[in-house]
Amino acid sequence: MSYSQDKPFKDREHIIWEVGICAKAHNYITILSLICMVVGIISDFLGMKLALTATSWLLLAVVGGVLSLAPLLHMLTAKHLLGTELIKKDQA
Repeated sequence: MSYSQDKPFKDREHIIWEVGICAKAHNYITILSLICMVVGIISDFLGMKLALTATSWLLLAVVGGVLSLAPLLHMLTAKHLLGTELIKKDQA
């Protein structure tokens, strides 16, 4: 059986690295979603079309919010596997 099918992560440092990368990705996507939401609200308030209509900006914010869940779920899974690894070491 190959390594990638046996274990999802190489070692403890790899898990910590994955958690850091996923946290950054989640934060960036969330910030971009908030920016889209603010631009949509300003566009609607001013009654102007700022490159897109207000509804389009708000839909982009919703899509970004949903997409930001993927790195968050990956981060939670990595933290769970890290905790499971520590528990197994304590029991051994």
